[in-house]
Amino acid sequence: MSEQNLLFTPMEINGMQLKNRLVRSATYEHMATEDGKVTDQLINFYSKLAKGGVGLIVLGVAYVQENGHGFPCQIGIYSDDHIAGLKNMVDEIHNHGAVVALQIAHAGRQTTSAAIGGQTPIAPSAIEPDPFFNTSPREMTEEEINETINAFGAAAVRCKEAGFDAVQLHATHGYLLAQFLSPHTNRRTDEWGGNQENRMRFVTEVNNSVREAVGNDFPVLIKLSVEEGLENGTTLDEASNVAMRLSQIGIDAIEISGGTIADTAFMMSRGDVPIDMLTRNADPAAKEQMEDFFYSIKDMVKYEEAYWLGHAEKIKEVIGDVPLILVGGMKYPQTMAKILEENKADLISLSRALIREPNLPKEMAEGRKDPAKCGFCNRCLLAVVGDKPLACYNSG
Repeated sequence: MSEQNLLFTPMEINGMQLKNRLVRSATYEHMATEDGKVTDQLINFYSKLAKGGVGLIVLGVAYVQENGHGFPCQIGIYSDDHIAGLKNMVDEIHNHGAVVALQIAHAGRQTTSAAIGGQTPIAPSAIEPDPFFNTSPREMTEEEINETINAFGAAAVRCKEAGFDAVQLHATHGYLLAQFLSPHTNRRTDEWGGNQENRMRFVTEVNNSVREAVGNDFPVLIKLSVEEGLENGTTLDEASNVAMRLSQIGIDAIEISGGTIADTAFMMSRGDVPIDMLTRNADPAAKEQMEDFFYSIKDMVKYEEAYWLGHAEKIKEVIGDVPLILVGGMKYPQTMAKILEENKADLISLSRALIREPNLPKEMAEGRKDPAKCGFCNRCLLAVVGDKPLACYNSG
């Protein structure tokens, strides 16, 4: 067997049968209705991905409570009213041979008052405004913490009822689960904060709530932050401890990533920093300040293929037989295959490459050796923040 063919060997994750080792990593699409329901546009988008040959599709960032809504036209899973539309989309994906998971999340501080009906965003702690959302959250009460834990469990039940093959907990990119794990955002002094064991409590309880809701034979995955790039933020050593604990309590697979939307977004999507798009609507004084900042980080977030690989190797050491899913600027089929061959990861996850070329997995299975055409310009990701649907905006 050639190395490249290893990408196209089947795999099982807690009863979920994958036809290959390629995963479409969850990405916000800006294609749902304002209250989070599925549209024909979303169904068509994921139908193309499923036809393109990827083994597992993870749908992006479904919010579990209305106060966890981060962006316009984001998929919701906070109400039974969402189930029917999600089921239609799942059926379409299944019809084209892929399995599908739903990523469930809560925005926490990464939202605005306007996005959640005039409320103040909630978070583990009331901390200073961030540079992206520019909103100060308030500290969650004990009652709200327990309500949110239960909301994740209820969302997982809806996920199962809609026919998804798995659920993924979103614990990276600065979402609420990651906020509890990070000492930068979790400054509590009660049982939900302080030492790492306490900061892990929320994630552990969410996992327990979801597992109790869906049963032992339904795959529960997690996307985990391995580095935030913030002062007093999550580090690889801390993430390794979290990953080890999750493997011990029965998580079925771990996908790793890093950075936060609010503070260090380009850590998770390394490549070009499209300064023109970022500063287009800023007033002259703010524009100059923003340009200085973005030019200062360009070298820090310069693209390199498989930029989370070193982190993956450390996480792989501590999670035993739990499958590790590696994302982060994958470009060459040969690189992806080599990572699997050397047992540095068990599955390869792609996002921007599949936005540009949804048929890439199928072409790779047929022997394509040319790299993905994606130039990692990040205009696709900035477009959704600018109220456009997810698509490649630099296909020349």
